[in-house]
Amino acid sequence: MFRIVVLVACAWLCQGEEVVFDHYTATQASQAILDFYDSVKQRENCTVSVKLPCDANDWRRTDGSCNNLKYPSRGTHLNPQYRMLPPHFYNGYHARRSKSGKELKTVRQVRLQLLKTGKSVHPDFNLNIPGYGIFMYGDIGNVQDLENYLLYNTKCCEKEHYDDYACVPTILQDDDPWHRFDGIKCMNNTRPIYYQDFQCTKDPVPSPITKATSGFDLSQVYNNFNQGDLPMRSFVNGQLIVEEENDRIWPPNGNFDKCILNQGKETRCFKFHRNALVAINLFSIWFVRVHNWVASKLAEVNPCWDDDTLFNSAREICISWSQQMMLHEWMDALVGHDNLVKHGLISDNPGCRETYSDKCYPQVSVEYSLCLRWFHIIQETKGKLYDAKGKHVKDFPINNGTFRTGLLAIDDIIDQFTQGCFRQPTSDYDSLVDFDMAEQGLGGTQRALDTVASDLHKSRLFGTAPYIDYVKKCTGFQINSFDDLVKYGIVSSEKVELLKEVYEYVEDIDLLAGLWVENVLKGGKIPQTLACILIDNLRNAQRCDRHWYERCNRPHAFNKAQMKEIRKLNLAMLLCTVGDSVTEVQPKAFLNISPKNPLTPCSELPKIDFNAFADPKCNCD
Repeated sequence: MFRIVVLVACAWLCQGEEVVFDHYTATQASQAILDFYDSVKQRENCTVSVKLPCDANDWRRTDGSCNNLKYPSRGTHLNPQYRMLPPHFYNGYHARRSKSGKELKTVRQVRLQLLKTGKSVHPDFNLNIPGYGIFMYGDIGNVQDLENYLLYNTKCCEKEHYDDYACVPTILQDDDPWHRFDGIKCMNNTRPIYYQDFQCTKDPVPSPITKATSGFDLSQVYNNFNQGDLPMRSFVNGQLIVEEENDRIWPPNGNFDKCILNQGKETRCFKFHRNALVAINLFSIWFVRVHNWVASKLAEVNPCWDDDTLFNSAREICISWSQQMMLHEWMDALVGHDNLVKHGLISDNPGCRETYSDKCYPQVSVEYSLCLRWFHIIQETKGKLYDAKGKHVKDFPINNGTFRTGLLAIDDIIDQFTQGCFRQPTSDYDSLVDFDMAEQGLGGTQRALDTVASDLHKSRLFGTAPYIDYVKKCTGFQINSFDDLVKYGIVSSEKVELLKEVYEYVEDIDLLAGLWVENVLKGGKIPQTLACILIDNLRNAQRCDRHWYERCNRPHAFNKAQMKEIRKLNLAMLLCTVGDSVTEVQPKAFLNISPKNPLTPCSELPKIDFNAFADPKCNCD
């Protein structure tokens, strides 16, 4: 039952004790280990303070702690990732080599061979598919690598810095088809940061650091940069702090050094939220707005609730909104409904689902956070902007909006971007990648950047196992030769010939490279091994998150009537509620407009009935 209790400010939290845990081991840190971390000035990176005792009946904590009562620090900021398969490195934790012992061909050579630049149109997906994917990555993934080579280690393409430990630049061949005449011989890239780099562990198996809580809890909205929700709360009626400008609601302004590409009159820059890609900025704005909308609706039906109860209840509904979208819309579009049912991720029963096990804890796999980068190959980079009536206004290079949050506040461009998100198809999955993604990955931040090749570089640096090892884990097929990929229907014969051009042995194929050419899952729209990796991680999230929204037996759980309303939550409702100038949208807002998915007035789409969340204690005489 969804508990409707008035929280007393500071309740047990103010009486609790701060206990310092070692991030890597999740054990209480001894004084000796704290002294060591202090001596190397890494206490902040290697430890986390958790307020104890954990209250089994408390709300989901913003910092992710106490999700697992046995391991209170698991799930917090900087939580280690798990690996689906053991890592493969060379000589410590350098990028692996070929089975023959030779260096693999450069990631740029592999990308140029397997993915050509060009344009195409996906028959089903619109821009919300990669847009929500990258927003969700910010919830559980790590943008530190991105910030590292864009803002801090920007000199890796200067020869004297080639061998810097932090640098792993992509050196271009003299015959590079795009850059052999323009003098560009290198693309900047930096090494992932591991716990070993901070001396947080002596474990020889490298573990990349993730600066986000590891549950799907909208941490990019409520706990960005691990600063907690307190700075962004108004402490009035459960609301987040917002600002109004030109009749639009925005997250608070500030942190201007993160909006390095703002131009002219572009002065908005999120103070508490991530300033990054256009899609991340849009979804951040929408979820800040929808939080306040939900809190206001709850206040209407529950006039006796205090600020804490309204805030936590609204946050719980918003997290559930995102989780419902992720499972029942985004994953449904990618993997297919029947496949999700088959693997137990969803059920046709609209009620609660009990999947929790206290033997595990919220944790993201290295492969999951890496493979979300696959969506770069279907990302359309020329955004088509539309007015509220669907008239095409102009085109805009989406990559030019990176670190340029202020752009969205100029004239009606946020309205036009929002319309484009559900009106414009993505690129198709067809061995093509958009030119800007391949050559000008992040607009004006670099002279040249092959984003997709950079993704492949990360795959090697993360030490992911060879592609065929994941094929075996996901399908059971033992791949002993390139021909086996064709034999088992995993890769087409034409694509296998391309693989042979860049890999000496079938065991050499990189995980991401395999996903670029693999056949789609039967009943789905994405490569079958990619689907397997997504399913593995989400199954872990459902099973290991004590606060997963579908559980009836959890703190402040939804009752049957409330769960019925939660099942209505989708992207179309989000856009109709807080999207600028959105008056109509297709019901399945991740999919293209079509006769089976027509534009529909918002007034005719399902609505959430907040009376289901009314507290009888507020309405009795």
